Amino acid sequence: MPVDFPANPTSLPGMRFAPVLTFLLALSLGSGALAQSHSPVAVPAAPAPAKSSAPAIIPGSPLAALTSAAPAATADNTGATPFGTDTLGFSIASAIGSEAQQTFGDVAGAVRRSTRFTPVLLWLESFATTPQRLANAGAIGLGLLFALLPSLALEAAIRLFLRRPAALCAQYAQPRTAEFLPDQDEQGLADAEAGELEKRPSRGVSALAWVRRLAFALLRFILALLPLVGFAVALQLLISDGVLNGRPAHLAVTGIGNIYLACRLAQEVLRLLVAPSVPPLRLITMPGLRAQAIMRRGFLLLATGFVGYSLIAVAEILGLTQDGADVLGRLFALVLHLEVAVSIWQSRHLVGRWLAGPPGAEGVFAGMRQRLGGIWHYLALFYVLALWVALAGGVQNAFIVLLRAVLVVAAALLLGRLAWLGSALLLERAFPNPVTSRHVRHPLLAARVHAYHPLIRALIHGFIGVLALLFIFQGWGMNPFGYLLADPLSRNLLGALVSIIVTIAVSLTLWEAANILLHGHVERLLAQDRTRQSARLRTLAPMLRATIGTIIFLVAFFICLTEIGVNATGLLAVSGVAGIAVGFGSQKLVQDVITGLFLLLEDAMQVGDNVSLGGMSGTVERLSIRTIRLRGSDGSVNIIPFSSVTTVTNMTRDFSYAQISVTVGYREDIERVFTVLRDISKAMRADKKWGAMIRDDLQIFGLDEFGQLGLVITGQIRTGPGQHWAVRREFYARVLNRFAEEGIEIPYNRQALLGLSSQP
Repeated sequence: MPVDFPANPTSLPGMRFAPVLTFLLALSLGSGALAQSHSPVAVPAAPAPAKSSAPAIIPGSPLAALTSAAPAATADNTGATPFGTDTLGFSIASAIGSEAQQTFGDVAGAVRRSTRFTPVLLWLESFATTPQRLANAGAIGLGLLFALLPSLALEAAIRLFLRRPAALCAQYAQPRTAEFLPDQDEQGLADAEAGELEKRPSRGVSALAWVRRLAFALLRFILALLPLVGFAVALQLLISDGVLNGRPAHLAVTGIGNIYLACRLAQEVLRLLVAPSVPPLRLITMPGLRAQAIMRRGFLLLATGFVGYSLIAVAEILGLTQDGADVLGRLFALVLHLEVAVSIWQSRHLVGRWLAGPPGAEGVFAGMRQRLGGIWHYLALFYVLALWVALAGGVQNAFIVLLRAVLVVAAALLLGRLAWLGSALLLERAFPNPVTSRHVRHPLLAARVHAYHPLIRALIHGFIGVLALLFIFQGWGMNPFGYLLADPLSRNLLGALVSIIVTIAVSLTLWEAANILLHGHVERLLAQDRTRQSARLRTLAPMLRATIGTIIFLVAFFICLTEIGVNATGLLAVSGVAGIAVGFGSQKLVQDVITGLFLLLEDAMQVGDNVSLGGMSGTVERLSIRTIRLRGSDGSVNIIPFSSVTTVTNMTRDFSYAQISVTVGYREDIERVFTVLRDISKAMRADKKWGAMIRDDLQIFGLDEFGQLGLVITGQIRTGPGQHWAVRREFYARVLNRFAEEGIEIPYNRQALLGLSSQP
């Protein structure tokens, strides 16, 4: 007989106490914190004389500290609290929030101060009242016109003259077998931008060929530096020749010339690496369109830096204050950061695919690469914009500070992810799925244990998330672990939390052990062919589980209340009074429970029995502590309280009798009929299907009645419980066929209608 035990523990009676405990714990902590936040800290009064009644809150507990019910502190306890407040000991969230608010406020104030254009406007207005400053500006303009422009013209002329030698370098660097095909490069980049895998250029380049390429690339780089040398020599000669008028013009032209040379040198170094227009000299393998895009973005950044530095340098020479120069510097820095942000956004898909690696890769590292490829641009954009905010806010070593913050976050996320994946693997090993796992010795135990897998996984993931957040705060210098370990209340709360978790874990273990033992006992009874005892235990199983679950829940509930500081003695007294009141108000319910308990203990019925009680008949489907669910022959469900049951007629207990009544004609031989009936009974017992239902041979009572139609012969067949209806129907069917073969008459009523014809 199968035994139905739910595999999901959360659907069992008494298994919902874990959310209730969690809710009560949060409610107690929240109410204490709310009361503390709305009431000032009062000086503890002198201790009152001891009273006989126990306090509702246990002194020294976390709840007592949260609700200011802790004993009075000594007068010399004047040390500084870890969180800077004595109203709520466990205020790490408030401390972190206040520090973050203060930090953001300071940074926002510094940004506002550093982006005020008042010094710049005042400087511009001063030109109208300062003729010397205006004269210096004119001298700088003339110096740029007569010194810088001729030098730039000479650089352009030298570059034009060296174009042919540079082209020869690219021509001689080209091997006989073309390694770079522009069509393939452009098509590969187009495919990559369309979302397909990029067709990379051929990498079959020998070391000798690469050295040859490097040599010609360096030669071309030297040729590209010759125009810069000409520019520097020409500018120096013009400056030495006295073209410039005054020291301000000399400083401005010299500074602009130096920054121009630095930017051009950086541009040529970038051109040496990517070679956007000459693929045979490209040292870094990439498609041509991508090399051109990198060159354009690099030129834009260098041009922005050159213009910004030149303007700020000239403005400082013309008397701009340091505050005004800082404002202009932050403005041009913002433009540079925005250009970098736009470049990051435009290349997010290309770099993301490179970080994600080959598609279809599996494993922990491959999964991390795929996730990084999808979010890298958000991290980069945040870092770039946050770097400008830090620079504008006056943060010292802003780049290093932000780099450390980002690295701390990345390390915490990496460790958290590894712990996340490791915990998932361990949970899969510890709680295997009985449906998919092949090596499961105890399927029921595995199913019940696997039902807790989502809850334990959520708790572990939450713990990992909180721990990663604390590590981030620790790396940022907020020291949350010091706060947690130094404050007495935080230690008490952590201890209470651990105790509550252990209590709930032990309660769940006891609950599952009770269910497994109960199920094992039922299975052993079935294996020993003790069907009646197993059926009775299966009937009592729901009430036993409900009772065990209620007891475990109440014990765990009061233990958890004690851990958070609530005195459970008063609650027990109130519960006793409430129980008496409920008992007087629900006498009918108590009567149902008591009557049902005695009926179940007396084994009057079991699940699956066919009974007649309370004026109804049907099959017992379920027995609770108060009602019976009865399924009628027409399929209707009847719920009958135990208090309305006065008599129980069980038609399927131990065994049943199939009552036999056969009518034959008056001319038939009675002994012959008896013999035929016994032969039919023996044939049924010899049948494998019906022999399992029939326990004895046909017992013929004899000629029972001289009926109106014929002789009535009665008897009975002993069958298993509830099997007499099927046996009797099969017996009658065989009697009909056998009597037809033997020529034994079965009389029945017949009516003949005779029509009367009219006489003429």
